[in-house]
Amino acid sequence: MSRCEFLLPLLFLIQSTSSSYKGDKVYRLSLATQNDIDNVLSFIKDTRDYLDYWATELHVGGHVDVRLSRQQSHLLETQQLRNVSYSVQIEDVQKLLNQISHYGRGRTRRSNGEGDYVYTRYNNAAATHREMYRLAARHPNITRLVGVGSTHQGRPLLVMEIVGTNKERNCPMVWVDGGLHAREWITVSASMLFIKKLLEGYGNDDYITGLLDKTKFAIQPLANPDGYAYSWNNERLWRKNRSPTSVAWCKGVDLNRNFDINFGGPGASDFSCSEIYNGPSAFSEHESQGIARYLSSVRHKLLGYFSLHSYGQMWLTPLSYTRRRVEDRSIHLDVADHATRSIKELTGHRYSYGPATALMYVTSGDSSDWVYSELNCSHTYGIELGDMGRYGFLLPPSHIKPAGKVVSAGILSAVEFIATSPVNLTGRKRQRKFRRRKWKS
Repeated sequence: MSRCEFLLPLLFLIQSTSSSYKGDKVYRLSLATQNDIDNVLSFIKDTRDYLDYWATELHVGGHVDVRLSRQQSHLLETQQLRNVSYSVQIEDVQKLLNQISHYGRGRTRRSNGEGDYVYTRYNNAAATHREMYRLAARHPNITRLVGVGSTHQGRPLLVMEIVGTNKERNCPMVWVDGGLHAREWITVSASMLFIKKLLEGYGNDDYITGLLDKTKFAIQPLANPDGYAYSWNNERLWRKNRSPTSVAWCKGVDLNRNFDINFGGPGASDFSCSEIYNGPSAFSEHESQGIARYLSSVRHKLLGYFSLHSYGQMWLTPLSYTRRRVEDRSIHLDVADHATRSIKELTGHRYSYGPATALMYVTSGDSSDWVYSELNCSHTYGIELGDMGRYGFLLPPSHIKPAGKVVSAGILSAVEFIATSPVNLTGRKRQRKFRRRKWKS
């Protein structure tokens, strides 16, 4: 099956102004044997630039979730998938979307002086930024709002720094980001809840107060504001940012394929219309540059990096671009075990854990891999939030508060474990020599 076979239907889809997903279904391909994996991998290789893959857990007992329109459903009968079992996860994507969006978005301004952000609903990009400014103004002694650049469309890239008033000199720093992929709304809401928990806990909760007096948190809830805004106003399932590409009608770069680590390798695409388009060059995008520039400036203090995604309920350890066993794998698994146990105890949610390539698939240009390899930060983790596929990216707002609790339980327990671990990883041999870069303005 060649790229040409899919080109005409692709061009029809991407030039269409309609954002309706009426009749689209999400199918789950079950991987019961290695033969199933081989066949599905072959199918993905042929179709990755044209189909919308929602989840890819490429191991025996795993599955692949893919959204297909009525016109694409015949692909399930191709030779590669003929003997692969499948089921329908979502019967009609548009119908589900209508049911959720009808009550899931916060739009009305509240009259209690707390702005228009509603923590139990999804909020658009502008409201999210306004709430960040409001929180910074309300907690000036322990916060600093930092701009790390602006997007192609001119939206600010904001990072909330939080640290106690009794902070230790040169205290270590922990980074958390959400919303790198635009359609993963739950990560933005969960990040904002995490900020709220830290701010309200300082001075009122002994544990959080002690932690913030020893550790600085830098949190970027909305790492891809242009893409997120587009997913609100135009295409709910939009994934990339909104940068122009070499193909006029194909916008956007997958920001989590744009970092300078095995750039352009497996799990990324050089095709501009692909959902996993890596961009024309590493760090071609304002958003990835902003993250990298900021983290490079604090690399000697960086204790941990946590990137929130969805979905699948997994805690992913390094690395994503290679199946090579990293030298500090055992401590990664200890941290992941500790964090996922805390999540289970405090929320009841079960999270699997392990190397990203073992639980999911190989990707290149991943932010966590770049931080691990170039900034020499051992503790870099990807957290795939819920659910397990019943709603996928279209989680009802009732899932927001539980997701916030998962993030708080997992990250706070992981940071505590890392900080108190007797294993010293600061001398880990660098994967690559750090390069000072001249970042674009």
